[in-house]
Amino acid sequence: MHTRRQFLGRSLLALGVLVFPGMRWLWRPQSGGPVRMGRAIHPVTLYDAPRRDARRIGGWGRDEVFPIVREVRAPGLNAYNDLWYETPDGYVFSAWVQPMWVWPPQLPETNLGDWGFWGEVCAPYTDAREEPHPEAKIVYRFYNGTTYHVVGLARDDLGNVWYKIYDELPPTGYQWALATDIRRLTRRELSPIRPFVGAKRIEIDLSRQTVTCYEGDRVVFTTRCASGIGKRVLEDGTEEDLSTPEGDHVVILKQVSRHMSNRPQKPEDPVPADLFDLPGVPWNVFFDRSGTAIHGTYWHNDFGVPRSHG
Repeated sequence: MHTRRQFLGRSLLALGVLVFPGMRWLWRPQSGGPVRMGRAIHPVTLYDAPRRDARRIGGWGRDEVFPIVREVRAPGLNAYNDLWYETPDGYVFSAWVQPMWVWPPQLPETNLGDWGFWGEVCAPYTDAREEPHPEAKIVYRFYNGTTYHVVGLARDDLGNVWYKIYDELPPTGYQWALATDIRRLTRRELSPIRPFVGAKRIEIDLSRQTVTCYEGDRVVFTTRCASGIGKRVLEDGTEEDLSTPEGDHVVILKQVSRHMSNRPQKPEDPVPADLFDLPGVPWNVFFDRSGTAIHGTYWHNDFGVPRSHG
């Protein structure tokens, strides 16, 4: 006979996740394909069952990583989100957990061509630095699933290979990330899905917070979203409208990666109270000239309620 924890542990070993008694999970397989894991975006609580009244048995700190065994649908900690993750140690509510596919360390791509390539962070996270060296200043932490334009590479005196990442946020610049942590996106991943099918449309239901994709009358994909938060009054008394624009729109731009930020561009500009600076936001579909877009997220996982800037 094996306990449930022993069974889960052996199953995870088969997937390439290493487990040792009394230690935190080692967060990256060394070979094989990707494994499903979670990252605590903020500190999260571990429960003995997927229920709001369950017993608290532990927790994970910010950026700690753990295996996800399966998804569980059960009443959540809020009224709109019913997604929990089962881990080998218990259950966590999904709102502040980033679900990830974590890959083994990657071999460096030495043939970059004239343009470079699109890459995706395949480790739980990797620190982006000012120079290609592990002692250089950290500029950003790049998280799993974020995407970047790789334009060069360098090798440091320790033998590490680094990718040079182009940052389009003005003033444009570069950061450096370890090549082992960046997976080159394939042509298939970047290609349009069924480009010759006509009558495609995307419907966003703001009341239900859902996105539904159609090919003709056939639903091909649906998911929850987090739309714009609406109007708010700033500290200086001015009103700001961060609503998702209603009506019919057309796609005007698609971008694999976008650095989204409201960081002041000039020293004399005021710092916003809700400052955000988010490099590598993946899979952007812009449909409004104000910059409103459908896009991926890595800073929350709590869909079903307005919480966006548009």
